[in-house]
Amino acid sequence: MRSRKLIYHIFPANILVTIGAMLALIWYGSTTLQQFYMDETRASLLARAHSIESQVQQLQAQDDIQALRNFVGEIARKTSSRITLINPDGFVVSDSLKDPSQMDDHHTRPEFVEALKDGEGTSVRFSKTVGEQMLYVAVPLYMHKSVGSKSVSGLLRVSVSVSKLEETLTRVKRDLALAMFVVLIAAAVVTIYVSRRITGPLEEMTKGAERFAVGQFSPHLIPPEHASTELATLSQALNSMADQLQGRISTILHQKNELQTVLDSMLAAVLTIDASDRLVSLNSSASELLHLNRSMSLGKSVQELTRNIDLLHLIEEAKKSEVTVEAEIELEADGANLFLQANAVHLYDENKNIFGLLLVLHDVTRMRLLEKMRKDFVANVSHELKTPITSIKGYVETVLDDNLEDKENSVRFLEVALRKANHLNAIIDHLLLLSRIEEQEEAEKIELVLENLKPVLEEAVNSCMPTATKKQITLQLDCPDNLFVSMHMVLLEQAVVNLIINAVKYSPEGSNILIGGGRKTDAKHSGIEIVVQDFGVGIGAEHLPRLFERFYRSDKARSRKLGGTGLGLAIVKHIVQAHNGDVDVQSVLGEGTMVTLCLPG
Repeated sequence: MRSRKLIYHIFPANILVTIGAMLALIWYGSTTLQQFYMDETRASLLARAHSIESQVQQLQAQDDIQALRNFVGEIARKTSSRITLINPDGFVVSDSLKDPSQMDDHHTRPEFVEALKDGEGTSVRFSKTVGEQMLYVAVPLYMHKSVGSKSVSGLLRVSVSVSKLEETLTRVKRDLALAMFVVLIAAAVVTIYVSRRITGPLEEMTKGAERFAVGQFSPHLIPPEHASTELATLSQALNSMADQLQGRISTILHQKNELQTVLDSMLAAVLTIDASDRLVSLNSSASELLHLNRSMSLGKSVQELTRNIDLLHLIEEAKKSEVTVEAEIELEADGANLFLQANAVHLYDENKNIFGLLLVLHDVTRMRLLEKMRKDFVANVSHELKTPITSIKGYVETVLDDNLEDKENSVRFLEVALRKANHLNAIIDHLLLLSRIEEQEEAEKIELVLENLKPVLEEAVNSCMPTATKKQITLQLDCPDNLFVSMHMVLLEQAVVNLIINAVKYSPEGSNILIGGGRKTDAKHSGIEIVVQDFGVGIGAEHLPRLFERFYRSDKARSRKLGGTGLGLAIVKHIVQAHNGDVDVQSVLGEGTMVTLCLPG
């Protein structure tokens, strides 16, 4: 049903009640007035009839008809009424307005019959003689025959027109109707005024309640001075309710913000979905991990947000299970595979009914990569150590079996064993160096000093010159004289030496190797760059991401043939990281490799 304002309930009801009361009052007043006027007129006519009754009887006894008619006419004029004398048979003897000979027999008239029967007769009816509505009163006239007996000698009838009465009543009704209209206007004005006094504060309270409903609890409701006790009490109750709501909402918001802060600070991705598989909430980690826009994702189904079969299968399994469901999910994002440890558990309401699921996703990609790197490292280091040890053992056993009789072969075998031992010693030295660099880097014991870069590069080139000269390779250095950078001179020189040695190993004879230093500013890097570029065999693109791992070799056969421990580039990476820098490698198979050390400066 359509609701209406309170004034539309009060105003019509009051007006209808007022109109009904006024109509009832007019009806009752006019009816009572009419009855009162008729009774008074009837009594007056009876009094007139009785007052002339004796004179009429005397004239009737004298049998002087003309005198009787003259008397009746005179009395009728004086009393402004109509007087009629009727004999017992109903014939008119005398009438003040009409010739009796032209009048009808009256023995059937109501007032005539009633007067003969009861001693008085009254009726209100239309008179054909006069042509008006008349009030008739009739009384019998008696004639004494003897002592103690009498008989009816005729009836004396007195009447007046009721038209004046009707005119009077019409005028009274008109006056009452006018009064009713005035009273109705006054009642309408008063009703509107009273309604406004009632509905005005209620409308203000309604607006206040609407403000409270949308969370605007200030200012409080202030009832007007003329407000009733009930309205004042209602406003106080609403203000009290608003204070309680504000307190509870503040508490809920505080707890919600606290919970959201805790969730956003978690490294694990947390999501909640409802019974219809629609996303209800997620924290920052989930948004970043799954690449979801929080505001645009809420309310959407999980099937819309992800097509990962493993995750959808986990949700279906969790909905069927009564315990926590665990699974490992592999997810592809930005071209890389992510490994997630997922847990799903039911959410219950206050009635212990399930209304959704809570998903917690732990990114274990780094852990899996570290495990793989550890396995690869163990496998590589085992291979790197086992190969020289096996060679040393084999040559020594060969020498022992020959009982040192073949001195030339024994010397040759021992020289090979010595080389393998030196290679093994180099591996150990590099592992110790790498461990020492990592330890000093973590403890922040590597002291960086602002030094000129060119002398460091010159010393590195001089250290590698003998090895390059054997392959007729030219080392070209290009670096400004006054280029300063914060560095540890020994470590930075070691890094450049490792890069030059690698370039010499994989460059053909008679080629050039470029070593350069300079300042560069672009979108990727702003600072000092050290570049070592060769034009040798190059490196495949699939090997570049793992190039700086320990013991990783892009071409195992070629690398072992050329020597090396497999730790040189790993040492370079950690030295650059200790200088708060980064390493970039660009290479094309068959065209060469360019390694750039990017240092802040």
